[in-house]
Amino acid sequence: MTLNDRTPMPYGKYKGTKMANVPASYLLWLYDNKKANIYIQEYIEDNWDVSQDEIKNNRHSNND
Repeated sequence: MTLNDRTPMPYGKYKGTKMANVPASYLLWLYDNKKANIYIQEYIEDNWDVSQDEIKNNRHSNND
């Protein structure tokens, strides 16, 4: 099973939300805390740059 941007999040706070719409901070929290299954880990790794950009942009928005 491979997750893509249109695949629903399989569990957790954002269950049912398209992967592309799950906040990067949440995905990275799952990853860092060993809560992500192998499919979510792969999705995060495949989209690492996008996630980092989203987090960086959110930090800048919150500091304005």
